[in-house]
Amino acid sequence: MLFSVYFPNVAVKHKTCQYGCVWSLQSWPKMPIAVGAFMSITSDRNEPSLRSSAAGGNRLTEREWIDAAFRHIAKANFDDIRVEELAREIGVTKGSFYWHFRNRQHLVERVLEHWMDRATIQVTRWARSEEGTGKERLARLLSLPANTPPDKHGADIELAVRSWARREKLAAETVRKVDEMRAEFFLELMGALGFSGGEARRRAAIAQSFMLGEALLKTHPDRQERLAAVDMCVAFLSGAAR
Repeated sequence: MLFSVYFPNVAVKHKTCQYGCVWSLQSWPKMPIAVGAFMSITSDRNEPSLRSSAAGGNRLTEREWIDAAFRHIAKANFDDIRVEELAREIGVTKGSFYWHFRNRQHLVERVLEHWMDRATIQVTRWARSEEGTGKERLARLLSLPANTPPDKHGADIELAVRSWARREKLAAETVRKVDEMRAEFFLELMGALGFSGGEARRRAAIAQSFMLGEALLKTHPDRQERLAAVDMCVAFLSGAAR
C-alpha cells in the first residue's frame, strides 16, 4: 500500500508534495492541498536550499539527485537508473553526483531510505498526532488514494519498489519494514474502534489490503465512486464484531 508517506512534527503542515501516494498528508484536515506524499522540492521553508551555497550556488544537493531518481523510477524501474542519464535529465555533469554518493548503489540505498521515510514514517508519526474518532481517522486514511491527483506517481513508484524487491535483498527488506509499520498503524486504528486480538488483526489486514488495491488497481475511475467504496469499507470495518 502506498503510504506517502513521512513529516516531522508541526513542520509537516507547511509541506506540499511532488509525488503522489496513497498516504498523502495533504488529504488530511488542515493540509493545504491534497496532492500526494512525496515532499515538494520547493515548498518547505524549513528545508535547506536545494542548491548548495558552495560553488556559486550551482552544485546540486543530494535531495535533487534523489528526486530525479524518483521521477525516473516512476517512468521506468530501478534497474534502469543510470548516473549519466540522471545527470543529463538534471542538466549537470556527473561530477555533482559524486559530491553526495559514492556510487550508484549508494544512490539506490538513499532512494529506498527516503521512500520508506516519506511514504510511511513521517505520515504515521503525523497521523498519530491528529485528533478525531477511530472511524474518522480510518475514513481519512482510506480516502487518500481517491484524493490524490492523477498526475502524481506514488503508485508507480510503489510498484517499482515492490517489483525490484522480488530480486533485490535490500529493497525486499525495506518493503518488509514498510508493510510492518503500515500494518501496525492500521492495528492502532482498529484498537481505537474498540477491537482487539485476532478481530483487530483481521480487520487491520482487510483495511491495508483495501487501501493498496484501491491505489494500484483504480477500480473506480470516478472519484465519487471511489469515495463511496471507501464509505462501504469503513462501515464494514467499524461494524460489530463477527
